[in-house]
Amino acid sequence: MWPTRLGLWPARVAWFILPLVAGFGFRDLLADRSDTVALVAEVGLWVGWFTGLVCLLAPSTVSLTVIRILAPGSVLAVLVAIAADGFTVSALVALALGGTVIACVIILSAWTGDIMVNGSAYGPERRMALRPPAALVLGPLQLVWLLVMAGLMTGPLLIAAGQIIVGIPLVGIGAAAVYFGSRSLHQLSRRWIVFVPAGFVLHDYFVLAESLLMARKSMASLGPLPLDKGELLDLSGGSRGLALLAELKEETPLAIRAGRGRVDTFSARRIVFTPSLPGALIKEARIRGIRIQ
Repeated sequence: MWPTRLGLWPARVAWFILPLVAGFGFRDLLADRSDTVALVAEVGLWVGWFTGLVCLLAPSTVSLTVIRILAPGSVLAVLVAIAADGFTVSALVALALGGTVIACVIILSAWTGDIMVNGSAYGPERRMALRPPAALVLGPLQLVWLLVMAGLMTGPLLIAAGQIIVGIPLVGIGAAAVYFGSRSLHQLSRRWIVFVPAGFVLHDYFVLAESLLMARKSMASLGPLPLDKGELLDLSGGSRGLALLAELKEETPLAIRAGRGRVDTFSARRIVFTPSLPGALIKEARIRGIRIQ
C-alpha cells in the first residue's frame, strides 16, 4: 500500500515534467507539418497538459474523468503523429512515447483513482473507488474514449490543414461526441463506496437504482469473498480483482437496474462488490468499527 502514502505526487510529477520529456519529441514529429497544423497541434497539447495539471492539483470525480481521458490521449497523440510521419521513430520520439506511457500508467492506477474520488468527499466521509464492470472494460469503454478523442482532435486539425468544408461539420459532430462520451465515462468515476458515521454506502448507478446504506449496527461482517460462496447477490459486475462480501444480519431491500429503464426489487443478506483497493477498504472498515471476517 506504499503508493497510497505518496498521494497524487507521483502522478503530478509525471504529468508536470511531461513537456520536458515529450515536448522535443512532439516538436520533432511536427517539424514537417505546415505552420498552421503545427500551431494548432501545439496549442492543443499545451491546453491538454495544463488542464490535466489543474485536475491533478484539484482532485475530484470530475477531475478524475478528465485526466483519465487526457492521459491515454497523450499516448494516442504520439502514436498518431508517428503514423503520420511514416512510422519514423527517433530517440526524441521514443522518449516522448515512453514518458507519456509512464504518466498514463500512473494516472490510470487504482491508487490515483481512489485518491481523486475521495477528493469529492464531504466532512467525515471517506470515498473509495469501485472497479469497472468487466463488460465495459473489454471494448465499450475504449470505443467511447476513442470517439471522445476523435471529437477533440479531428475537426480542428482538418481545418488547420485547409480541409474547411469537411472540418467545420466535424467540429460540431466532435463537440457532440465529446459531450455525450464524457458524460458516459464520468459515470465510471461516480462509482464508489463511501464510509459515513453510520456505516458505509454502496453508490453505483450502473447497477443500483438507489444507493444502498449498510449500517454498521446491521452488519454481521465484511471480508474477502470465500470459496464457498453460498447464496449471495453479486453487485460487482464481474469486475476483475478481489471481491468483498458484506454480510448483513437481516435481509435488506435493493433496487437493481434491469435495463431499458426497468428496475427490479430484490432482498439480500449477503452482498458482493469489488473495490479498487480492497486492502485499504478493509483497513478503513476496521478503523470505523465494522467487524472484519
